[in-house]
Amino acid sequence: MSWKSSLPPDLVLKPMIESTTKEVHKMLEAFKRREPCKLYFNRPVSATAGADFMRGYLTVIKQPMDLGTVTRKLEEDSKRPADEKHYQFLEDFACDCRQIWKNALVFNEPRGKPEPNKPGSPAYIFDHASKLASDFEAKLAEMHRELEKEAPPCPRLLRARLLLADVRRSPFSEHYRREKDWRKLGDEYVAFLREEMKRPSEPEDLDSITDWLRKVQRQADGEDAGQAAWLVGEAWLAELKRRVVRVCENALAYNQGRQAAGKCAKHLKEAFELRLESIQTAAEPPPRGARAAEREGGPTFAQKRELLRELHDLSPLDQSRVARQLAKESPRALKPLDGREAGSSKRVRVELDELDAETFARARELAEERARKAVEMDLQDELEEYPQ
Repeated sequence: MSWKSSLPPDLVLKPMIESTTKEVHKMLEAFKRREPCKLYFNRPVSATAGADFMRGYLTVIKQPMDLGTVTRKLEEDSKRPADEKHYQFLEDFACDCRQIWKNALVFNEPRGKPEPNKPGSPAYIFDHASKLASDFEAKLAEMHRELEKEAPPCPRLLRARLLLADVRRSPFSEHYRREKDWRKLGDEYVAFLREEMKRPSEPEDLDSITDWLRKVQRQADGEDAGQAAWLVGEAWLAELKRRVVRVCENALAYNQGRQAAGKCAKHLKEAFELRLESIQTAAEPPPRGARAAEREGGPTFAQKRELLRELHDLSPLDQSRVARQLAKESPRALKPLDGREAGSSKRVRVELDELDAETFARARELAEERARKAVEMDLQDELEEYPQ
């Protein structure tokens, strides 16, 4: 499943285009030539391990991954349409690579007395997995910086929300995403943070930080005056860094005796800080004038956002039906995504700012009608399956 499906509908990603895929291939091949990768990371573990070993391995590792499988997915993507690719976005590719390093760290975590660090030993695999993870994040951040030079200017707040979503999805963040992740550690964890880390407030998690950043976005959009202080001088950016780094530092300190968990927190912090640096220097669009929402007679910004959410929740078929109807009533509101004329394009974007008040109201009616029919069909299917 692509990363896009887990994002709020107002966050838009730049898809992997051919030139990006070529750069990804180059980076991947460079990693595959490294000696530790040749020995342990280029092929599935099952390619060389016996059945008994694999039973134990799969008890610990639930999502096996290797560089050979990543290469195969990239090659398959060259023959697939954009919406059917394994890696629709660079973040999808990064997630699989991070899974490789994390699996190696977790399975080969040193336990007991130190052992010789030589090829074949768990300590060797563990140390090299950590080094590969650090090198990968550095190369990935460099690639993001180059892509951002070519991309249209994007508001810093939107870039930060995308980064936070990527951090939350990272395999390294598995135990730091939700409140229940730290709650299950019990009072001992909270006491440790208060006494050892001098954290008087409750521990944070990536979900709570995501909720906070959404509030900042709503204030920036004029929907929530309560967060205005965060926008002065971009104070929110320093606060975002402080909060995410604190989650990682809490994990690093608490897991001093658990090397795999500590390494995961280290690499999560590493990836976040590298990308945050590029966000702080990336081009931003010039200050905008009045939105259509602020113009005389136009729909409000909140109304447009609500319509966007309603359209996002429709099935692809129902989205197409709404788009076809809008094409008849307001052709200029549909912008092709594949370079063709709007009338012949198979993929279009609806520009809500181009809809007049009457057509906007009609779009709301169509979206609500399609959603209602979808619910009615679901209920009918349920009645047929489970008759009273």
